[in-house]
Amino acid sequence: MSEKNYELNNNITKINFNFLIRIIVFIIGIFILALGAATVIRASLGVATWDVLHIGLANLTNLSIGRWVQIVGIIMVLMTSFFEKKVPAIGSVLNILLVGFFLNGILTLELIPSFTGIISKSALLVLGIVFMGIGSGMYVASKVGAGPRDGMTLFIAKRFSISIRLSRTLLEITALTIGWLIGGPVALGTFISVLLIGPVMQTSLKYWTRQLDKLYC
Repeated sequence: MSEKNYELNNNITKINFNFLIRIIVFIIGIFILALGAATVIRASLGVATWDVLHIGLANLTNLSIGRWVQIVGIIMVLMTSFFEKKVPAIGSVLNILLVGFFLNGILTLELIPSFTGIISKSALLVLGIVFMGIGSGMYVASKVGAGPRDGMTLFIAKRFSISIRLSRTLLEITALTIGWLIGGPVALGTFISVLLIGPVMQTSLKYWTRQLDKLYC
């Protein structure tokens, strides 16, 4: 084998290994995100904004919370793809399906214990929020598949010439309002999650981005 072919094969092997690692980080991140969402739900002190909507919809129908996570996510991905005239990314669809699957599995198997004391519930709430932030940072850093809200946030920001922060805030408020109107659980934990998830996610994103970037060295 010539030196040129050897170098080419070595580069291909390295790329495949890098992609495999990113897939693993992506899946683990999605699982940790779902674990965090389930933990917050079990704390019964209010849930994250989008889960207010998902739980509200689940209470109105015979469908599970995880199924509504998938349905709402698919709708958002399709809307974004329609507006931007692009084919939906496979990674984004996989993201949605895995979150719903993991969330349903964790809740069904009752992997998260329930507590009655306010201190225990508060600890469970904070732990769940931290898990959600860590998981979100991991899957975003993997660059395998963005979440449905990520794509919609960027589209709205570009379409109406507003900041990404404002665009995301408007989306969160919309989901929270609709979820509350249809009976989703809004409580102190909902607002705590709004304050804490972002910083935890940012820290996780920076850490995992650095770790995954090292794969190319």
